[in-house]
Amino acid sequence: MGERKHVNEGEIMKARDVDLLSYLEAKGETFVKEGKYYRHTEHDSLLIKGNMYAWNSRNETGYGAISFARMYYGMSFPQAVLDINKGNYKELSQSHEQPSVSPSKEPFRYPKELEVKDQSKIKDYLIKERKIDSRLVDWLLQKDLIAQDKRNNVVFKWREHGGKGKVIGADRQGTASISNKRGSFKQVLPNDNPHTGFSIDVGRPNKIHFFESPIDLLSYWSIQENSLQNTRLISMNGLKPKTVAQSYIEARKEGLGIKEMVLAVDNDQGGKEFIDKMNQIVNADLIRADIPKGAKDWNEELKKNGKSIQPVASRLRNKQTEQELSMNG
Repeated sequence: MGERKHVNEGEIMKARDVDLLSYLEAKGETFVKEGKYYRHTEHDSLLIKGNMYAWNSRNETGYGAISFARMYYGMSFPQAVLDINKGNYKELSQSHEQPSVSPSKEPFRYPKELEVKDQSKIKDYLIKERKIDSRLVDWLLQKDLIAQDKRNNVVFKWREHGGKGKVIGADRQGTASISNKRGSFKQVLPNDNPHTGFSIDVGRPNKIHFFESPIDLLSYWSIQENSLQNTRLISMNGLKPKTVAQSYIEARKEGLGIKEMVLAVDNDQGGKEFIDKMNQIVNADLIRADIPKGAKDWNEELKKNGKSIQPVASRLRNKQTEQELSMNG
């Protein structure tokens, strides 16, 4: 298992020639083209031009994939060279003839070719690590709302009309920890519907629940499943007032009489500030906050109270069987 401490000149030369943008996109980073630059979608002060990068908010500048991997992922020099050479990336001279990031104005095309038939990695991750109920995971797979991709990520498909319509976007969640600042890989695929997200209808919605991530959404459903009825669950991928506004408008267009919007966000400063902000810009009678009491987020709450949580999917299976299971559990 010994990690290589040295790399040879040939390996270094090969890694130096790799196109920085191709390498980073394969690692799951996403960029939007702005003129001659590419701007990172999560860190908006991080810019790439050719093989040069500048992360203005951190005063970091440099050239090439090796330097970037050391700065951003915290790799050693040999680790960076070996990681870069693992992939079959474009060389700098042959890249950028076609933009590798589709401008967000283009209609979204779901990359079905990235999916694999194997579902074992995402099932293990969601059920064993995140403690989501196994029957809910099976239901999501059956409804084609989640998939496993070639890199063993969970793909959450954004389907219109509360999970029943066409795929208009997607985000990916890594199932393995990686050494960057976020702990595991997360990516929203570039799309022309930025103010929407992964969503599921439970019954015929007369309210909408908003979450910071798909994992929080599924955790909340696992906890609340007996009392959760007639609602649309939506992941905002963060804290996004525009997603709240657009989701309300879309639901009304579908003929749904939305009486309440529940902000089921994290129990932290960001979540509380978001609730305050939404109370100021939306009719306060419509807004209700529901944050985890004894945990930072809904997944943490689910893991803490997992034993007492009743199985999910009483609407999907025989109700009496579910009640017996929960009483015996």
